[in-house]
Amino acid sequence: MNGAVVGQFGQIHPTVAAARKLRQDVFLAELDLEPLYKIGLRTVKFAPLGKYPAVERDFSFVFGDEVAFEQMRAAVRATGASELREVRPVEIFRGGSIAAGKYSILLRVKFQSNERTLREDEVAQWSGKIVDALTELGGVQRA
Repeated sequence: MNGAVVGQFGQIHPTVAAARKLRQDVFLAELDLEPLYKIGLRTVKFAPLGKYPAVERDFSFVFGDEVAFEQMRAAVRATGASELREVRPVEIFRGGSIAAGKYSILLRVKFQSNERTLREDEVAQWSGKIVDALTELGGVQRA
């Protein structure tokens, strides 16, 4: 840390393990906590859990290799869905039925309100806008 060694770890040498008749790999670690204590703790960031349930929707698309996840996230956020909380990739797949130079991605989007339970028609409307935005980005929705 900052050029100083504050910890080391490693596996017990096989001859030592054999002499002790150890049947499994054993690892040891040694940490010097003094330098870590001097730095102090980071400021705690806290956000209370929502009182109302979150709604998650999955979107499966095929994109060309030139389209990065950050472009997808920006396109989804640009839809203006007021209760959008999170956009994250869940699964990425290449090969199989996916053509070369393309990949399949499963995006999970989370909506949540701080004031009320969301209605299905609201979520459906936002989902439609997300599908449109990802299609405009060059994605092809998978069934």
